[in-house]
Amino acid sequence: MPTVDLNGISLYYEKHGEGQDIVLVHGFGDSAALWQSQIDGLKGSFTLTAVDMRGHARSGAPPEIGLYTQDQVVDDLRALMDAANINQAVIGGHSLGGYTSMRFYQRYPERVRALILSGTGPGYRKMDGAKGWTVENERVAKRFVDQGLDSILDARAERIGRHGGNVPIYHLAGGLAYVRLGIMRMPPLVECTQITVPTLVLVGENDVSFRNSSEYMAAKIPKSEDLVVIPEASHWCNFDNPEAWNTAVMQFLANL
Repeated sequence: MPTVDLNGISLYYEKHGEGQDIVLVHGFGDSAALWQSQIDGLKGSFTLTAVDMRGHARSGAPPEIGLYTQDQVVDDLRALMDAANINQAVIGGHSLGGYTSMRFYQRYPERVRALILSGTGPGYRKMDGAKGWTVENERVAKRFVDQGLDSILDARAERIGRHGGNVPIYHLAGGLAYVRLGIMRMPPLVECTQITVPTLVLVGENDVSFRNSSEYMAAKIPKSEDLVVIPEASHWCNFDNPEAWNTAVMQFLANL
């Protein structure tokens, strides 16, 4: 699968299938392999493009924290779509990838046909919430700093994220630390009422961390479908129950 040099780093991506474009953005600690069941289940009807975000897996992980901002990952997505000749797409994201998808819509609304938001949230309106989230990010980042920024981590063996298929996935500890300390730091609120494209919000039945935010987004986004709760699924609901997740997405896309 191709790797392209964009915005000063290399970005790994996969492109599968034929038809309407869907671009998929994973969450923290994951990789493009998070979406393997979606690629297998939907590639007969759609073109699916999945990327490893900067700091993750097969994409570049620069050793400078200043190169890890939300603005940069949004522009990575724009540059990747340009490189892959995707003018407009349904943008789907899990967790951090869902927030990035909403931020991408804010900056490049003409590139977004619809949004699929899975196990995610719109950021924080109040400073106390953003600060609390940032303290948690610092706690998680310390784990990777303590392992050594140059350490190479076996994502499957260490249960970092979720990855379908059987391709080995490795992260650089420094990349994961800087994602937490930079990209995920102090996320401002995306005003859901200003999202005017059709939107599907999904959450795992057992995802207690993102149930409230999912209910909020489904209620506030003007063209949102009813919230889809994926049964017998954790935060990674597309991974735990891909049949239910894929079915909900197929129904949503059929109604666009």
